[in-house]
Amino acid sequence: MAKADLAGFVDKVKKGSNDVVDVVKGTAEEIIIAAQKKSAKKADSVGKKTKPTKNNEEAQDNNSRAKLNEKLQCVIDQYNEAYTIMNDKGATLYMERTRAVDLIVHVENLINSIANHPKEFDTEIAEIKIHRETFTGVCEFAKAELEAAKKSALGAGAGVAAGAAVVSVAPTVAMWVATTFGTASTGTAISALSGAAATNAALAWLGGGALAAGGGGMAAGNALLALAGPVGWGVAGVTLLSSIVLFSMNKLKMDKQKQEEIKSVAENTNVVQKTSAQIQTLLDEVLAWRENLGQQYEACLLGYGRNFMELPNDLQVRLGALVNNTKALSVLLGKSI
Repeated sequence: MAKADLAGFVDKVKKGSNDVVDVVKGTAEEIIIAAQKKSAKKADSVGKKTKPTKNNEEAQDNNSRAKLNEKLQCVIDQYNEAYTIMNDKGATLYMERTRAVDLIVHVENLINSIANHPKEFDTEIAEIKIHRETFTGVCEFAKAELEAAKKSALGAGAGVAAGAAVVSVAPTVAMWVATTFGTASTGTAISALSGAAATNAALAWLGGGALAAGGGGMAAGNALLALAGPVGWGVAGVTLLSSIVLFSMNKLKMDKQKQEEIKSVAENTNVVQKTSAQIQTLLDEVLAWRENLGQQYEACLLGYGRNFMELPNDLQVRLGALVNNTKALSVLLGKSI
């Protein structure tokens, strides 16, 4: 702007020229309109960015599915830990019961070696023998049924995973399961079945028989996951459950089914934990009675092979207590959960 023009502009401003007012007013309107356009353009841009697309939906689905898989793996890990603890306790209970059987046999031999012992002793010893033989009979039944199941587990229709699981079961595992939870309640001997029927019967029996049928139920409609309540006890436990559940972790699996599996495994973990506590209680009881009886037995060995009528009175009393406590321990051999 020339110096003269500038002076004239300033002069007009001083005089409050309407021309200046018009210029300022026009400039303000232009600024407001430009700002409004910029704001609208920005809002439109943001809207386009946040508008869901097919790719975004797929990404969200994949993320949701991944979280479900992770949660399912987590509950499986929790189950595996609970199962391992319970399995160890069950195996220990079985071992202590077999040791109790050995002690009971020693007590029977001691009493039978004493001449002229009270007839009441014979009655008690006969009952003790029944409890002892029932326990050993369950163990033999478990071994026989497991062998029968193994022979047919890999037959036609049995399924590779389930069949291999049954074949991998050790006799001691079958025996602790049978003596802790009772023998087969399928209504049909496993040895009379074949193929898939035998495998399922073995899994059901090793899974707690009637407990599985009555309270466990199926997880997501999968028959093998019916090893619930207790879940897969004795059937390669951790490995089997993991393989059965994890194989279903694929993209085609419905989210609802996975949620059902998560809920089912979590519920079974709770069952295993509660049952583990029950096993511990029974184990503590067996241990206390066996240790106490062992001490009594050693104190009564002075009467071995002697005439009861010639024994000191205090030893006669101890022998009577020994017989009574042996009976109590023998009853615990048949106590199940």
